[in-house]
This record gives sequence, structure tokens and C-alpha cells, in this order.
Amino acid sequence: MGARNLRLPTVLAATLAAMTIALPQAEAYLNDVTATPANARIASIGPAAVTVNWNVERISPDVPNPGIVSSSAVQVFIDGVAAGNLPRKVSQSAKGEVYSEVLRLRETVQIPQAMVYRAVKEGASLTLRRVFTDSADNSTEDGQFEVAATGEGSAALSVQRLELTFDDHTRSRVLPRGSELRVVAELNTSGIGLLQMQWEVATAASTAGAPAFHPLALVRQGVGVGGRTVLTSPPLPTGEEGTHLVRLRMIDPEFGFDAPTLQYYITPKRSALPAMARRDILLTGPRPGAPLTAQTRFSWNALPGADAYQLSFFTAPAGPAEPLDPARDTQATAGQMTAGTALAGEPAAAGIFVPGGRTSASLEAFTLAQLPGGKRYLWMVTAIDANGAIIGTSPAREIHKP
Repeated sequence: MGARNLRLPTVLAATLAAMTIALPQAEAYLNDVTATPANARIASIGPAAVTVNWNVERISPDVPNPGIVSSSAVQVFIDGVAAGNLPRKVSQSAKGEVYSEVLRLRETVQIPQAMVYRAVKEGASLTLRRVFTDSADNSTEDGQFEVAATGEGSAALSVQRLELTFDDHTRSRVLPRGSELRVVAELNTSGIGLLQMQWEVATAASTAGAPAFHPLALVRQGVGVGGRTVLTSPPLPTGEEGTHLVRLRMIDPEFGFDAPTLQYYITPKRSALPAMARRDILLTGPRPGAPLTAQTRFSWNALPGADAYQLSFFTAPAGPAEPLDPARDTQATAGQMTAGTALAGEPAAAGIFVPGGRTSASLEAFTLAQLPGGKRYLWMVTAIDANGAIIGTSPAREIHKP
């Protein structure tokens, strides 16, 4: 009996010790994180810096309970998708002497240009997010800060204009096999971002029917505000005789208009021959002043020695048109005949090449697209021999595109 009584205090002491260990410990936790200001606007033309104040509310049910509140990096999201982290630690000590306290952590965040470009391209805002941790109990809470790109260039990237010319500023070329030839492209854009384009060529093997374009070079070009970009193509293939087509196809963003296509004609590479006197080519259709449509067929009389014909279109001079004489329905007016000589050295607005065995042609859609509607044009035919020399020309004849 006495032994049992002696053992009771020992058991009671152990029980009390266990109860002491199980008592609730003093704790703290993060309750809320807000940013002031809640958002900011940045320029859309380069890297940006934004200043943000993080307000972290810390709760301490049992005081005192000191700790350190910290965050190791800024997480960047674009349209809700993670775009990367910006490692930069911020921290502040908390005394934990009151039930609720607000810590204010101020910083300047540097946003890389690539992230700004991406946000502008996607038409989305950027979200800066920080996750804060309390060292007292490892509790976490996050806060967000919205950033919008504004001002010039904040719109999504688009292309308003594309002009193609050969490296001598012409829109059609005749040259011997093996020559070097390049195309120069001039683009006008709005917004900022990355242009993705591809130079493509259709060689003489396919241009007699439906042109089959194949890739020549892929181009990625970043553009900023101010919208003018000039690109030069790689050397074009010139080893095959006949008509070739070249274009710059937009991959991203897509064009909102028909892209231009240039033509060049390759002749055999032969030894120089004495120059031949130029001869006149007789035009047989369409009548002067006729409307230009996809169904319009151009025709002329054959010229001996012609390896190819070039059908060229020029913008008619401003001013009232000379009255057309119905009695001369197969020829140009006297004024247009004079214009034909003057236009011979002018760059054509559009043109096509026709093999020497043919004396008529219609325009494909991509050629018609190079001639804006509501205007008058003069057209003429030039004969080219196998050496690339001009051996004949026609007078100019008027046509109008409704």
C-alpha cells in the first residue's frame, strides 16, 4: 500500500510534463499582401522600371513573437501565363509586439524589354507577383501588381505597307544566267514586336502554270516604334532560263492586304553579239481606254528573234486624257506613242514576262494587285532576245482600272 502511494507522485509528474509539452505555442502568420499603387503604366518601346510598395499584414496571436518577412524573387505573368522570374530579395524584420502590424517593403522592379515586347504582341498586361514568407512559422502569402504598356507602339504589331524592288530600284529585270540579283523590301509597321517573314522564289520550272514557291531564307526582325524597316534578300537563283517570281511572305503578323510579287527573266549566258536595231511591235488588243480586269487579254504581233516579251504598266501622267480616236483602235494615239518612248526609262508599276513563242497574255491576281483601282495606266510591250538585249518596243497604250 505504501509502495503504491510512493509511486503516485512519479506518475503524476510524468503526466503533467506531457501536458506541458502539448500546450499551444506562440505563433504568427501573414494575413494579407497588397500593393500601392495597385497598378502602373509603362512605355511600350523598351525596358521599364516600376516602383511598388508591398504592404504585408502580419498577425501575432501571442506576443511578443518576432520574425523576418521576406521574398526571394518577382514572378512575372503575361495574360496569366508565367513568363519568368526576376531574382531580387526583399526582407524586413517584424517585432511581433502587437496583434496586427503592417510591414511596408518598397522596391523598384526592372522589367526586361523582351517581356515588354511579348506583352505588347499578345495585347496583354503584365502581372508582378511576390510570395512572402514569415520565418516564425514559414507561413506564406502573395500579392500582385498590374503593369500595362501604353503610349506609341502599345498596339499589337501590324504591317501597313510592303514595297519590293530589285537592287537597281526596278520592279522587273532581264539578266543573263549566273548573274547576281537581290530584292530590297521596305516595310511600314505600327506597334512593336518581332516580324517573322520568309523570302520565297518560284523558278521557271513552275511559272508557266501555277507558280510553286519554295523557301529561300527565313527572316526574324525586331521592330520598334517609327515603323520603317528595310531588308535585303539573299542572292536569288539565276541558273535556270525563263521567268522567275520572288516574294516576301509574312508569317507573323499576317498581312491584311495582297503581298507584292516581282518577276525576273533569265536569258542564256552567251558571248556578246552586235547590237540589233530596235523594231516596232504592233499592239492588237485591247482597244485604247479599255477597262483592266482579270479577263483582259493583251496581244501583239510576233517579232522575229524575240526570246521573251515584257508587258509593262506605267502610271499615266496626271491631267486630262487625250481623246481616243476610234479609227485607230489597234494603235495608240499620237500622244501615247510619244509617251512610249519617254516611259522606256521609267520604273514600271507592274509587269510580266511572256515566252517568245507567245504573243498574248492576261494578268494574274498578284500582278493586278500591284495596280491600284480608279487610275489610268499606260502599257507597252518590249521584245528581248536570247542575250537579254531589247530588240523591239511598242508604243504605249492607255488602259484604266475601275
